[in-house]
Amino acid sequence: MRYRRLGRTNLQVSELSFGAARGASTQPAEFARTLHAVLGAGINLIDTAPGYDGGQCERALGDVLGGQGDVVLETKYCPYDSYLPSAVYNGSPAALTASVEESLRRMKRGHLDILLGHGLRSVATLDRFMTDGCYDAMVRLQAAGKVRFLGISELSEADGTHEVLRRTVPGGAFDVVMLTLNFLLQTAAKDILPLCQQHDVGTVVMMPLNQASKESGLVSVAAARELVRRHITAGHLPAISPFTDPTLFDFLAPYSVPEAALRYVLAHPVSSCCVGMQSPDRLADNLRAVDPPYLDDARLEHLRQLFGGMRRQVF
Repeated sequence: MRYRRLGRTNLQVSELSFGAARGASTQPAEFARTLHAVLGAGINLIDTAPGYDGGQCERALGDVLGGQGDVVLETKYCPYDSYLPSAVYNGSPAALTASVEESLRRMKRGHLDILLGHGLRSVATLDRFMTDGCYDAMVRLQAAGKVRFLGISELSEADGTHEVLRRTVPGGAFDVVMLTLNFLLQTAAKDILPLCQQHDVGTVVMMPLNQASKESGLVSVAAARELVRRHITAGHLPAISPFTDPTLFDFLAPYSVPEAALRYVLAHPVSSCCVGMQSPDRLADNLRAVDPPYLDDARLEHLRQLFGGMRRQVF
């Protein structure tokens, strides 16, 4: 495993990080087996949230990790009533503090390494979060030693051009941002990553495979073609060759679509690429991407030509 600096936190984090969002309640033994394999592979950054699997992902992490301190744990507080782009903002400092205390209890930890404001999706609600006491509550938790570093995650399906991060990164309030970057939504590569480098903010990439499912996402040629078809239907891409061609992704060979997607992210100046893995076999496949130079210039340029103009996500 290779490691990169997480901005001004000065933490050295693994190039691949583990997205602990699914599987803890439906396949607890496999979740634990995968987590042990993740740790054995040298992955030291784990991302989760209270809302993932009804809190069971945090509980499972606590059961397996037992409070060990050599793993960087990142969790979140969501100040909305759902994860939908249309969700109503309902954040409060009391709810944030209670959420952190419960996360610590579930994960059997005395402190969180990184606490993110979760899924900030508009400048208007970002401003509320920063002024209604929520951000101040994060600072108080940090001062009390319950949180080491503060961060924010975006909701790219509502904010594909990263207006929230454009507003907040230069202000210096957050040490870490979690942002979307994949080869079907490349906007962060041009604008946000340089801004984070300028202000020494750590960058954890989410959705490197888009929002992956068996039917759609950057998980196979068939699923990637289905994702492109959905973009065509939504009017984001034209219904012409090469986008309609069955050979659209042939140029990625010999890499599979998911390996190429991870390599695409790691070819950029990011701190870590966070990916969900629900089996040790999936982990082994993903580890193949940790191989500089990741993706060559010719393939990167071809991906920019094909999809560099995209400003929206579809699922």
